[in-house]
Amino acid sequence: MPIFEYRCEECGHRFDAFFRRSEDAEKEIPHCDRCGSGRVRKLFSLLGWGGGSGQGLSGGCATRST
Repeated sequence: MPIFEYRCEECGHRFDAFFRRSEDAEKEIPHCDRCGSGRVRKLFSLLGWGGGSGQGLSGGCATRST
């Protein structure tokens, strides 16, 4: 499920919007959850890497002891 970050042009509030597909983010314009304005701008976000094992942003290249 893609997550996009937006900033409201009216009040400056930053918020996340969730979409079922990335194509939906181009079709649907989210509204600010603070003031309700539809004048929002999509922001560039850093990719979040992580898993259920608590690896976080470790780079993913770890050796496993046996």
